Amino acid sequence: MKKFLLAAVSLAILFYVTSTPKIFVGTENQTVAVVDAKENLPLTINFIHSVQKTPVIEELEFRDGEFILLRTKYKSQGVGLPFDINDGKFYRDGEWFIVDEMNRRFKNLELRTGKSTQLKITLGGKNFELYKKFPPGIKIIVKTF
Repeated sequence: MKKFLLAAVSLAILFYVTSTPKIFVGTENQTVAVVDAKENLPLTINFIHSVQKTPVIEELEFRDGEFILLRTKYKSQGVGLPFDINDGKFYRDGEWFIVDEMNRRFKNLELRTGKSTQLKITLGGKNFELYKKFPPGIKIIVKTF
């Protein structure tokens, strides 16, 4: 009876884990987080731009099985930052430049830690300071399964 109960509980847990889509954050060798892939789940990427040395915030949502880049905020214009009218609605709010309504779709995200870039993500209300966990150059994967 105990073996049957243990098997039933194990099967129920396995069914739950495999039936609910998940978002994985980590490297090829290490898991940082696994969260339920809920519709409209916010994901924020924060880092210091490697050239301008100023903060950048990218705000995304998980929708229809993809990550949607909604807006990018940054404090100085320059190389590698969006500015074109085709990128979205561009405006300034105080010290921030904002490109809103970007609506870029990504199936998966690949990020890299960098020297002095302080890469962090916030997913499902939890903060992950990836730059403290991994040395510069490590590829961080954000994907669904």
